[in-house]
Amino acid sequence: MLSLPAMNRPTTSPPRRQIQDYRALHEGAAMVDLGSWTVLELLGNETRAFLQGIASQEFDPAPPPSRATRTLFLTEKGRPVAHAWVAFERQPEDPMRPADPETAWVLSDPGARDSLRPHLERFRVMEDVEFRGPDDMPRLLGVAGPERDRLAGATASRIPGAVAIRGEPLSFVLAPSDHEAASLGPFVDAGAFEAWRIEVGLPYQGLDFDTERIATELSLPEAISMTKGCYVGQEVVARTSHRGKVRRQRVGFRFPWDGRTIPGGAEMRSDGVECGTVTSAAWLPGTDEGAGMGYINTETSTSNLDIVAVQGEKSWPLRLHSWPL
Repeated sequence: MLSLPAMNRPTTSPPRRQIQDYRALHEGAAMVDLGSWTVLELLGNETRAFLQGIASQEFDPAPPPSRATRTLFLTEKGRPVAHAWVAFERQPEDPMRPADPETAWVLSDPGARDSLRPHLERFRVMEDVEFRGPDDMPRLLGVAGPERDRLAGATASRIPGAVAIRGEPLSFVLAPSDHEAASLGPFVDAGAFEAWRIEVGLPYQGLDFDTERIATELSLPEAISMTKGCYVGQEVVARTSHRGKVRRQRVGFRFPWDGRTIPGGAEMRSDGVECGTVTSAAWLPGTDEGAGMGYINTETSTSNLDIVAVQGEKSWPLRLHSWPL
C-alpha cells in the first residue's frame, strides 16, 4: 500500500476550525504551509531546453514569468517520478543567478523530495544547467481558493525577497528561508486542506501514485501535452493514449460520511469482485459526505455497476464523480 511518511500525514484541528477553513478554500482563499514539499531551482542558459526534453508539458515557448505550468516527470517507461509545477523567473538583481528567463523553479509534493533531483540529474549530459535544492531552499507556501492569486500577491508584497507564482489549482509564494515562520500564517487546517486536495484531484507521490503506475493512469490531462514531440516517456504516453487504453485509471468518488474514513489500501468491489483500490479519503468538513480517490479497472468505471469500498467487515457505497468532486 502506498503511504507517505507519518510526518507528512495531516493533523487536524477541532471540527469548527476545519469547517471554517474548508469554507474559505471554496469561497475565498487560504494559506497552506507546504514546508515539507519539494523545491528545486534550475539555472543556466539551457534550462528551458533541458526541461523541454524531460517533462511531459510544453515549455516552448516559455510560459510567462511567475506563471506555473503543471507537468509530469517520467521514466523512459512512462512511469511517474513526480507531478510538479514549473515556473520560469527573471532574477537580474542576484549576480549568482543568470538574468534571463531560463531560471526555473520546480515545485512538487513531499513524496518527490528524495527522487526528483537525482532523476533530473540523470538526464543532464552537457547542458548548461545547475541544480539547487531541495535543501536550503526558500520556504514554500501554497494559496488555494478562487481568490488565491490576489492573496499570493499580497503575501509576497509584504515579505522582502518573496516571489508569488500563479498556478492551478494552487498558487504559491516562495519566501526567504530565514523569514520568521510565525509571520507567514495563519495557515489553513491540515484536515481541511486534505479534503480540498482530494476534492480537486491532486495526487501525492508515494500515496496516490508511484513508479508502478504509468502516466496515463493518473488522469492528469492538464499535466501532459498531447501535441508535444519527443520527451522522456513520451512513447508510452502516446501508445496508451492513442493506440490503446489503460487497464486502470485514477478516479474520484464520494461516499456517505458516518464518522469513519475509508483507509488507504481498502479494496473497491463491484458485484462482489475486486475492481480497484482506494488511495486517499477524507471527510468534507461541514457536510455529511466524504471524498476519495483511487484506481479502478477501466471496464468497471464505465459499467454503471454499484461499487463499494471494503475494509474488513466494514463497507462504504461509492459514487464515482469527475473532478472537482
